[in-house]
Amino acid sequence: MERSRFLLLRMLSMIQCLCYIYMMIMANYFIASALAIAHTNFSTDQSALLALKAHLTSDPQNILTANWSSASNSNICNWIGVTCGARHHRVTALNLSYMGLAEVIPPHLGNLSFLIELSLQNNNFNGPLPQELSCLRRLKKINLGNNNFMGTIPSWFGSFAKLQTFRLYGNGFSGFIPAAIFNLSELETINLSWNQLSGRIPREIGNLTMVKGIYLGHNKFEELPNEMGSLGQLEELYVQSNALKGSALVPVLNISSLTHLTLASNKMSGSLPDNICEHLLSIRHFNFGQNQLDGLIPSKLWQCKELRVLVLERNNFRGSIPKSLGNLTYLTQIYLEENNLTGTIPDEIGDLPQLDALVLYMNNLSGVIPSKIFNNSMIRDVELSLNQLSGSLPANMGLKVPNLETLDVAKNNLVSGPLPNLSNASKLMVLDMSTNSFSGFLPITLCSLKNLEFLNLKSNNFTIDASAPQEASTLSCLFNLRYLTRLDLADNPLNTTIPASRGNISTSLVHVELGNSNIRGNIPVDIGNLSSFLIELNLEKNQLSGAIPTSIQRLQNLQVLYLNDNELGGHIPYELCQLKNLAELDLGGNRLTGSIPSCLGTLSIALRSLWLGSNLLTSKIPSYLWELKYILHLNLSSNSLVGPLSEDIGKLKDVLDMDLSNNHFSGNIPGSIGGFQSIISLSLANNYLEGPIPSSFKTLLSLEFLDLSKNNLSGEIPKSLEALLFLKHLNLSFNKLQGEIPTGGPFGNFSADSFVSNGALCGASRLHVPLCKNRTKVKPNWRKAKYIISGVISVILLSAAALILILLKKRNVKVVRETASLHQVKNTDHGSTILFQSIYQEEELTLSNPSLVFLPIKCTLFFETLHIWCNSNHGWAAASEEAFFKDGKGRNVSEEVSVVGLVVETDFSEAEEAPPRCCAFADDCHCPPLLSITENLLAIERANPSVYNFHLQLKCTDRLCVLWYFWVSV
Repeated sequence: MERSRFLLLRMLSMIQCLCYIYMMIMANYFIASALAIAHTNFSTDQSALLALKAHLTSDPQNILTANWSSASNSNICNWIGVTCGARHHRVTALNLSYMGLAEVIPPHLGNLSFLIELSLQNNNFNGPLPQELSCLRRLKKINLGNNNFMGTIPSWFGSFAKLQTFRLYGNGFSGFIPAAIFNLSELETINLSWNQLSGRIPREIGNLTMVKGIYLGHNKFEELPNEMGSLGQLEELYVQSNALKGSALVPVLNISSLTHLTLASNKMSGSLPDNICEHLLSIRHFNFGQNQLDGLIPSKLWQCKELRVLVLERNNFRGSIPKSLGNLTYLTQIYLEENNLTGTIPDEIGDLPQLDALVLYMNNLSGVIPSKIFNNSMIRDVELSLNQLSGSLPANMGLKVPNLETLDVAKNNLVSGPLPNLSNASKLMVLDMSTNSFSGFLPITLCSLKNLEFLNLKSNNFTIDASAPQEASTLSCLFNLRYLTRLDLADNPLNTTIPASRGNISTSLVHVELGNSNIRGNIPVDIGNLSSFLIELNLEKNQLSGAIPTSIQRLQNLQVLYLNDNELGGHIPYELCQLKNLAELDLGGNRLTGSIPSCLGTLSIALRSLWLGSNLLTSKIPSYLWELKYILHLNLSSNSLVGPLSEDIGKLKDVLDMDLSNNHFSGNIPGSIGGFQSIISLSLANNYLEGPIPSSFKTLLSLEFLDLSKNNLSGEIPKSLEALLFLKHLNLSFNKLQGEIPTGGPFGNFSADSFVSNGALCGASRLHVPLCKNRTKVKPNWRKAKYIISGVISVILLSAAALILILLKKRNVKVVRETASLHQVKNTDHGSTILFQSIYQEEELTLSNPSLVFLPIKCTLFFETLHIWCNSNHGWAAASEEAFFKDGKGRNVSEEVSVVGLVVETDFSEAEEAPPRCCAFADDCHCPPLLSITENLLAIERANPSVYNFHLQLKCTDRLCVLWYFWVSV
């Protein structure tokens, strides 16, 4: 019995052991399988990340290159930018922001199936987004902002059911927003700003019941859907810089949760409702600036109790600033500039305890500035310029505004007292009190404003304390302010000298303007020690004397130098030619002597304005001066310059105004002046110029002012000047002109003063000149003329044919009989042959007829080649590209010219078909060559009067060619 029991127990023990062993085996199997799967998934994530690294074309910080390794022992969870989950050690977050990475996103990223957060903002990724990213169904946060992604926003983003944050701002996405995105019920933030999205914002946006922030700024949306009014959790809405029209803000005025509402820079119009705050009880930030809103500023804005920032700038609001704004105790910033507001600045605004910015410039406000504003220690920015404010500023205002950074009261009617004491405003960076009537000494306390960057006190009545030593003067210490970039004290009676530099002169000065400030003495030699960043130096209209210091060449970035209207003497220093960035140079109105430095021609790239008038300069104009091909303004008047004007003057094709008057120039007026394409004002008066007025002046179609008086000009006034329709002032007096004064165009507006004291001018009695004698008109005998013309033409044709036969026989070439000749145009009335000429192999022919004015005008051209056209591939290509009509303004007029007759006959089988129109008159025409056929009779017609210049350039590369050229008027 006991033995049986023993055997049973032993058997049970063995069964238990077997069960344990089985369990251990199975456990090890499952663990091994899990590890294998984990290793497989781990390898999948690693492969996806390495694929991203392999696709990169730019890794400027060398982060991924150095850290992401393909080695088998490399743990991806330790890689920079990679976060893994604690349980499965799978990649759950990838953050590669601000690394400068570039290339397209590889599809392999779609294998990061455990990814919850993807942040790639501020890189240079580009191209479309791969479809494989749609597999990342666990994603809660996507930030692809500030890259270069293009195309439309993929609709598969709408399948990310867990998505909470969606940011694609700062890319190149275009088209519509997919409606599917607005079905993401957990979405809290959507930022699609700074793209090129357009169309309607989908109505499905009303489904975003959890959304708190919507950012759609800088796109092309035109309206807000009414469904947005149901977004009960929305706190921030930014749709600035779009194309919202009319009363686009209405749908969102009932969202009580809104704290920030920005619809600036749109096209909204109409007025704001007076009860705008009725439902917006939580609003803190209103920005409707830069729209087309009008009406009054709502008087019930005080109901927005939480309001911090109010921006209504650059609209058309009128009326006064509501006093009730003083009840908004949390208000910190008020921006109402560039409206049509009137009345006074309410005293109540000075009671706002947290106000740090008050910007009201460019309105029509009047009255005094509330002194309470400057009792607020929080105030940082006060901008009240371009109004009609009056009174004075508190004398010690600076003592209570330690945080003040900007004070701008320029261009008002402030009249009384000296500059306030600002010594305690140690953070002040911008001080602009220009164009007022402040007076008194320029206070030395300005020099204690060590953070000052911009100082503009021009157009007041400030002066400098003459009793202070020069090195301790206000002007001297202002030059030593370390951060000062602009110093403008112009138009003040400073009554001082320019101090020599002492101590640490400013290294930041960019603009120095001290013009018209009663500054005397020499320009100090150490003027060259001013900031190397200096762009503008203006010392005009003072009493400066002595020479221009050569040290000025050290100001290598100088672009504007005004030393005009002083008493400077000596030569113009050649060192000025070292200022390669100089764009404007004015040395006029001084006592400079010698010649104009030829090296000024080396400034051709930058120099746009050169004024050297009213000096004592002599000699000829150096030829290099005509190399200033980009010059816009040139004044050399009132000197003693001599010699003829070079034809090279025509190189200054962009010049807008030129004054060479009151010199000793002689010779003819260069015809190349007709090449001045945009000139508005030209004066050559009071010289010794002679000869005719160039006919090329007819092309100066922008000219408004022309003075050629007090010269020795002769001949007739060109009738073609009637084409100068914008000419308002003409002075041809005191010359030796003769003939009839033109009557068309602008000449009907000129008085006798324009023509006084000439030799033999005639015209209308109102011009105080004799009437022109009637010229007897000889009636032509057209019947006889026809026979004469026909006879002459026949003789010419016979002679030409004989000549051609002889030449062709010499070349052993068969002559083909012509099927048409001049008889086809001999019946045209008033026909006159201007040219008959043959051109031979390799000869070039350039024809340019005098300008003709007809009303109406009809021009007939006849081209004829005898024998097969030039067989070179380029035989007549030059003709087809360079034969053109231009009107009086030099513009091609092919689009304004209608073809009224085209006759083509040919016996040559090798000749190409004629084009359907005269394409040689079009700039972009590449038709078959115009002269590729036997003959081409073309008539063009224009109904309006104009001036046409016809230019034809031909080159016959093989056979003998004959050209007929006709002008016919009817």
